Amino acid sequence: MTTKPFFHSDRPAEKDALGWSDFAENLARSLPLPEGSEGIVVGIEGEWGSGKSTLIGLIKKSLLPEGNTEPKPSIWKSMLNGLAKLIKKSSLAKGNTDPKPSKPIIIEFNPWMVSGTEALVETLIIQIAVGIGKNPEKDGLKTASKLLRYGAAIAEPLKILKCFPGIAFIGNISEAAGNAFEGFNKHIEKNLSKIDLSKRKEDVVEGLNKLGQPLIIIIDDLDRLPPEEIRSMIQTVKAVLDFPRTLYLLAYDRSIVARALGSNNEEDGLRYLEKIVQVAYPIPPISQRQLKKFAEEKISNLLTELSITLRLFEKSFYERAIAQAASLSRHMRDIVRIVNRLSLVLPIIYKEVNVADAIVFEALSQRFPELRENICNHPLHFCGRPFPDGISGDDISAEEWTRKEDELALTKKAQRNGDSHWAEFLPKGKEREVADSACQFLFSSSSDSPSIYGLRMADPGRMARYLRCTTIDGVPDAEEIHEILSDPVKLEQALSVSDNKGIQGLDMTTDTQALSVSDNKEISSLLGWLSAYIPSCSTLNIEGCIEKLIDKSQLVVGFETSHKIISKAISETMCEFLKHAARTLDERERERCFLNIVEGASIHVSAYIILNEGRNENHPLSKDNAFLKDSIKKWIDRAREAIKGGLDGELLHYVLYRISDFQNGSRDEVHTITSEMCGTDDGLARFLSYFNYLKTNNLLEIHSLDFDLIKNPKDLAKRIENSDLNEQYSWLIKPLAEWKIGQKGI
Repeated sequence: MTTKPFFHSDRPAEKDALGWSDFAENLARSLPLPEGSEGIVVGIEGEWGSGKSTLIGLIKKSLLPEGNTEPKPSIWKSMLNGLAKLIKKSSLAKGNTDPKPSKPIIIEFNPWMVSGTEALVETLIIQIAVGIGKNPEKDGLKTASKLLRYGAAIAEPLKILKCFPGIAFIGNISEAAGNAFEGFNKHIEKNLSKIDLSKRKEDVVEGLNKLGQPLIIIIDDLDRLPPEEIRSMIQTVKAVLDFPRTLYLLAYDRSIVARALGSNNEEDGLRYLEKIVQVAYPIPPISQRQLKKFAEEKISNLLTELSITLRLFEKSFYERAIAQAASLSRHMRDIVRIVNRLSLVLPIIYKEVNVADAIVFEALSQRFPELRENICNHPLHFCGRPFPDGISGDDISAEEWTRKEDELALTKKAQRNGDSHWAEFLPKGKEREVADSACQFLFSSSSDSPSIYGLRMADPGRMARYLRCTTIDGVPDAEEIHEILSDPVKLEQALSVSDNKGIQGLDMTTDTQALSVSDNKEISSLLGWLSAYIPSCSTLNIEGCIEKLIDKSQLVVGFETSHKIISKAISETMCEFLKHAARTLDERERERCFLNIVEGASIHVSAYIILNEGRNENHPLSKDNAFLKDSIKKWIDRAREAIKGGLDGELLHYVLYRISDFQNGSRDEVHTITSEMCGTDDGLARFLSYFNYLKTNNLLEIHSLDFDLIKNPKDLAKRIENSDLNEQYSWLIKPLAEWKIGQKGI
């Protein structure tokens, strides 16, 4: 596949994609004014991007000799009757009984290319003179010369005043100026004979009559000018260059020009505009059907240019994606810009993300850039889970960790209820519906397996990959990650990296030291990328990679926040491997992978896997109750040994709760374990250490005290009173003594 971008310019379309040719041809035939006609101003009105310049181009093409064909019927033909009647009325008023137009002189002028009100007027006059002067056989040069002299006469007063910047108007000159203005007065007296505008204009009119050809002056992009320049152009067309048999064809946004003419009072400006423009044709709104057809053509051509063939899982979404892109577009210019965005991103992410999602996401990003930022900053609300790159910045606090967990729970609840959890980020007003529809397309399947294996952006790993690939941040190369996923030795080396080096340019070592905070953040980021690339790796070594992840999990010896992060990243990566195993391996192989994790991974990582995979009703493992029960029994045996081996703090309480969960919520065995543990001073200290952690870190309000792991809290209160830990845990005695069976937290 080529990586060369195919950009499309914002120029007017040469091909009629909207069926405007008939209207353009019929209008073009009405524009050349017959002999004896007065000057007329015709307006083509429409918002930016609505196709004004395209329509102007079609009209101009029809005005050229090769475009002069017989007129075709058009649904807009009745709209032209007003202009035809106006031309006929203007012509007959001059005594012409047979108004047959001659070959017109067509002059184009783009005022956006000129800066300054004076320069606009002068350049327009010069442009008209050049157009007239191209026909020397009919005194074109003489008429052009007269027009230039007329233009000079208009500019002369302005040039005089420029010599005296302190004088705004000739009428302001007073005798008080005295001798200081003597030279100025002489200059005016000398040039008065040259500033006879009426005489100069009569000379131009006489020359145009002898020329015997109508003028059609096309002025596009009028609405792109600053307000003062818009007023200057309109005044010039209406008063200065209002010649007989001259038609001005103006293209503009009605509201913008009206505000300029009315000094921000659009209503006043519209009344003024109606006096100037005799006939106005509004660009008809482009239908969704037309936008969809245009988008489909442009995007299809781009895919062909980039040699991209849609995969089976993309074809089912492609037509809906085109419809979404069209609904997110206000005009064809938006679609051209979407295609240009796709020209940049598709060569980069084609193999990593569903093309249909890329089309919709780029259309959404262009229309609502703030919404794109919110997707980047709040993935939980859109994908249902955080991005799997680890947490940026320094180690977060326990409060922040809890907040994130609570936010995740709320998001999942909203999704289960069918609510869109991104609603708070949607734009207001009439645009809200189209933005929500695009988000539904992208993110509504975040909990579905097809969202992962269809390379859908609803998967947070896939979305993270897309965002990294399409920003200036460095991202790992797909081939490099695929090599790691295909070779367990390379995975082991990558997981043992330290010293804050990125994935690219890894310093491959085999150090097996306990993990530091910097190691955790780097490895967590690597695991996020591994998870994102698993579905696209065709040479994945599932069993070998799981073995290396099991080894790494055993190095996470603590349960503080930083180790929770990497444990969760290891667990989620294992889950991705198991999901892929469910699709690609036979029953015996996937059971072996699962059992290896249960028996070999750290106790809390293996518990996470059982909770998320073994108890997932959609997972193949859940269909074999005997195998699952046996796996759970093996884990509980490991848990008992780990507790005897010295587990303490939050990890101890986590394991105790998992034992209860895996026994259908029964606390019987847990109560037996805690009673035996608290019978010794060492066991009592280990069990109470978690409560001490909560108090020391001011977390008692966040994690309410819960004593349901203890069979009889009152007995534990007495046990503390009679132990050497009485002084340290005296604050805990009263809550224990007042605890009631079945109570949830204090």
